[in-house]
Amino acid sequence: MIKACIVDDEKLVRKGIITIMPWNKFSIEVVAEASNGVRALEIMSEQQIDLLFTDLNMPEMDGMQLIREVKETYPNVQIVILTCHPEFEYVQEALRLGAIDYILKTQLENDLMEDMLQQIVTRYYERLSMSSQPKPVDINIVNKGKYPDEIVQSIVKTVIYMQEQHEMSFTQEHIAKVANMSRGYFSQCFKDIMGTSFHKYLKNMRLTRSKKLLLSTNRPIYDIALQTGFKDEKYFSRQFLLEVGMLPSDFRNQDPMNL
Repeated sequence: MIKACIVDDEKLVRKGIITIMPWNKFSIEVVAEASNGVRALEIMSEQQIDLLFTDLNMPEMDGMQLIREVKETYPNVQIVILTCHPEFEYVQEALRLGAIDYILKTQLENDLMEDMLQQIVTRYYERLSMSSQPKPVDINIVNKGKYPDEIVQSIVKTVIYMQEQHEMSFTQEHIAKVANMSRGYFSQCFKDIMGTSFHKYLKNMRLTRSKKLLLSTNRPIYDIALQTGFKDEKYFSRQFLLEVGMLPSDFRNQDPMNL
């Protein structure tokens, strides 16, 4: 099932969309709803969302800001715009940012709903297929002739895999299996190709993800620590202080203009 979230500041609109659209026919399950972008990001940090339907004009965080945040933090989530009027300049900007389609709310009461969902699902799978292809990743190859292309691509594949995981509790042993390599050989290849050790790369990735969660959600720090793969809040805070120069709580509370 495709897990969907409806984001609109009007409760009746959300309930109407959830009720009248033929979700089951297209293997879509609406698992959450939110009244603004801030709440939507909190939901996405707590559970898997595959397809996001969002209004453009909302308080606290509007649809355009939400699209940018989602595409940065959850690149595999596909987005559909909900709008009352054909605000084409906004819709075009949203599509440019990565939305796959838009729905006029005035169309929700006619016979086009099935056709609209069919088109959305088709584009969802097309975009998902495209995103599953190898993506450009910054790599530092000490000697380009040292490893064959298939080894390089295998390491790149593991980096993409790690970036796409909702939770980052995986180990080096697990990632080595993804690459179909022994742990020792994987460690050597990773360091040569990525220019840093696996453990250092993973720690930086976890800290980057934790920064985004600290700024975009109100989740407790211990919860963010566990989701990003740190064993407990104390260890997370110590590592964050060493690498960032401040505690996670101070990072969350600082003026965004100083980031």
